[in-house]
Amino acid sequence: MFSTFTLSKVSIIFLFISITLGSFSLAWGQEDTNAEVFFREDQFYLGASFMILESDQEDFSPRGLSRHFQWGFIRDIPIIPSGKIALGLGLGMSFERYNTNLNLDESEVNPVKFLIADGSNSPLFFSIRSFELPLTFRWRNATPDNFAFWRVYGGVSLRWNYYNKIRQEIFELKNSNEFNNFGTIAHLSFGYNTWNFYFAYHLNPFFKKTFLDLNNIPLKINPLKIGLIFYIL
Repeated sequence: MFSTFTLSKVSIIFLFISITLGSFSLAWGQEDTNAEVFFREDQFYLGASFMILESDQEDFSPRGLSRHFQWGFIRDIPIIPSGKIALGLGLGMSFERYNTNLNLDESEVNPVKFLIADGSNSPLFFSIRSFELPLTFRWRNATPDNFAFWRVYGGVSLRWNYYNKIRQEIFELKNSNEFNNFGTIAHLSFGYNTWNFYFAYHLNPFFKKTFLDLNNIPLKINPLKIGLIFYIL
């Protein structure tokens, strides 16, 4: 179980690594520009999305807005000298909060079981913190002296969910074994200059094997993320 202090240290270490990689890449990019070799677009990114939750359970529905935040750094790897086609390899972090109409069966927390709550119950939410390794194929109509251009980036992010929490009113369960620790997300972003639309979909199950009610019906949740992502040179 992570303490608040440990989580803060993890975030500080990640921020230090990102800044170090960014500084190194900016210096490298400057050398490349002077040598007139490759146009490179190393970037920090920051994004926010809301999530549409789909489930195989007919009575499942979100309660309130489920949201996602992400930030990190991407190293650009040009494929052609113009830099208009490239690959991207990054390191990032994300935070997700899912608000649902589920009700936790407190008598069954190992393994966790849920019930569909009625309207009088408080929302149950899951929160997940992750490290991500984005891998992207990148196209843009950029030039070395033009920083406002159209772009389309698509790929996958490999993720490690290092912390999770289930909470409903005063009940709280941290680092439940019911969540998958590793996963993959397919994502697509496109736009002009700094502003870009962002879409993502989870390719792996949300839970390892979590059940709904006493009938042991497997519970599946599939998040679709829709939002904005900002690329900062």
